[in-house]
Amino acid sequence: MKMTVADYLGQITGNRVVKEVVTKTAAQAQQKTTLKTAIQFMLDQFDKGYLGQYNIDVKMKTGDPVSVRLEANLINIPMAEAERLDGKLLDQGPEYPVNLYMVMESADVNKSGLRIDELANDTDQGGSLSTLVERAQEWLAEHLAVVAEARA
Repeated sequence: MKMTVADYLGQITGNRVVKEVVTKTAAQAQQKTTLKTAIQFMLDQFDKGYLGQYNIDVKMKTGDPVSVRLEANLINIPMAEAERLDGKLLDQGPEYPVNLYMVMESADVNKSGLRIDELANDTDQGGSLSTLVERAQEWLAEHLAVVAEARA
């Protein structure tokens, strides 16, 4: 799926983003079934021509829950900061591929409290679901461990 910056911002500001929110423990969030459901949800939104956001509120043994999200965006910034795309980071005219990003927000993940990495570009989205699940599982395990260690 490709979009111009204006189309992307229009879907965001027009509340046309399809969202799902679930609450899981850290162990549950890392399970393949959980991640498969989340990734498939996002791929389904792409197939329908919509932007999606799948939010997993991860309950940790200590401290506040960690927000883990799969989000659709043109570049690696959170959807909540989409206004930054307006002329500052991308040209307004061309269409850009909509990529799938993994986002983690927690004061304990790093100094900025935000970690965002690409899970799938427009080419990867048509590939193997199991490969995407494995990538997401490794990423989530690594960064939840950082949070748990910082809180210990």
